[in-house]
Amino acid sequence: MRFLSAILLLVFLVSSCKKDEKENPYDLVNNNNQNNEQPDPEPDPNSIQGIHRNIFAPTCANSGCHDGTFEPDFRTIESSYNTLVLQPVIKNNPSGTYNFRVAPGNADESVLIARLVSDIDGQSGIMPLAVDPGSDWEQKRTQYIENIRNWINNGAKDVFGNPPQQSSLPPQLQGMFIALPGSTQALPRNVQSGSVVIPPGTATVDAYFACSDDQFSAEELGYLQYAVSSSINNFDPGSQMNLSLVPEIMHMGYSGNQVSFRFKASISLSGLAGLQSYFLRVYLSDESSAVTEIPSASSAEYIKRYYSFQIGE
Repeated sequence: MRFLSAILLLVFLVSSCKKDEKENPYDLVNNNNQNNEQPDPEPDPNSIQGIHRNIFAPTCANSGCHDGTFEPDFRTIESSYNTLVLQPVIKNNPSGTYNFRVAPGNADESVLIARLVSDIDGQSGIMPLAVDPGSDWEQKRTQYIENIRNWINNGAKDVFGNPPQQSSLPPQLQGMFIALPGSTQALPRNVQSGSVVIPPGTATVDAYFACSDDQFSAEELGYLQYAVSSSINNFDPGSQMNLSLVPEIMHMGYSGNQVSFRFKASISLSGLAGLQSYFLRVYLSDESSAVTEIPSASSAEYIKRYYSFQIGE
């Protein structure tokens, strides 16, 4: 009997030393979170969110292309929207059909669609020019173009579902050529630099500028100044001179199509060194915007070089 009591006492002591195994309530919470965790919903492929996620980010924002190097800028949804909708085109077809990269409500008048399905000027190629390995553009090209069409035709709404606000665009420079006085025959350009080449010994030249505005004619534009600088970015405000309004001259513009040239600058070459590039800026305003500098300091370098000249090769 004494031996049995000792056994029972030992069992009791061992069991009383064992810790109670209680369920940790936080374990339950974590388990529930893991079980109930839902992935982010797929955006509507016909929305700007879906188009950016499926197309612009993996296919267009690759290095050296639309990665902020030049517009449109496809790095983010916001930069994509802001550099597409109601933004003026840089490259157009020979007929000058397109006014905007994205014309809300009309995919057929949006140069974005045209660039995806055709080589609009015969020398720019069909976008995208190159496709990164992570892109499924080649497999889903037709579907993706239809998604972009649907977004545009549905009003090109922003991330909040709001239609874009139509506003007056600042004046745009469409082209520049330089001719000898008394002539409208364009002097050639240096293929490497893009600068207009002026024959050595020339005293003056006439630079002609084509400008456009979405609401105002050339006669209604104001300020009308230009400047010349040996620096691609530094222009002395005190060096601005008057532009002249001249009768229309139809000539090839920056995009390769015929545009209307209405402004002229007579430039003295006295004191300018040969074989050096000189850069031009034009300053215009309309009734709804401040003075616009074209090209601006933030413009791409190749555009700035298009508006330049050099004396001799």
